[in-house]
Amino acid sequence: MRKTFVALFSCAVLSAALLATAPSEASAQAVSGEAAVAEAQSYIGTPYGAGGLDCSGFTSAVYANLGVSLPDDPVAQYNYGTPSDAAAGDLVFFDEAGYGISHVGIATGYGTVIHSSTYYGTVVESSIYDVPGYVGAVDVS
Repeated sequence: MRKTFVALFSCAVLSAALLATAPSEASAQAVSGEAAVAEAQSYIGTPYGAGGLDCSGFTSAVYANLGVSLPDDPVAQYNYGTPSDAAAGDLVFFDEAGYGISHVGIATGYGTVIHSSTYYGTVVESSIYDVPGYVGAVDVS
């Protein structure tokens, strides 16, 4: 009986320690749109593809720095969040060639999007209307 108690108590202590050190879903949810935009702005001028920064690699890197793990694919990112109205920090998606979602960036909340652009060859901020084929936006925070 004593060995059983010790084993159960040890498991309880270990579980509590793991829960205390693991990042909670609530802390990942606390990312503000302004923090995401500020982080995204720090990448402006970074060459396209540098360190894996294609469009979804860029959005994944920005949110990873804020404690949110996103999939590294625009379609998967579109399905990750909840539909939104392109507020600051939301992911915005585009169908540039008419074959489905092909591009993603981060809305600033001011009608612009920060994205890793093959056209410009860098991470840029441009009007959301200058990127063809707007599909919609999702909130991942």
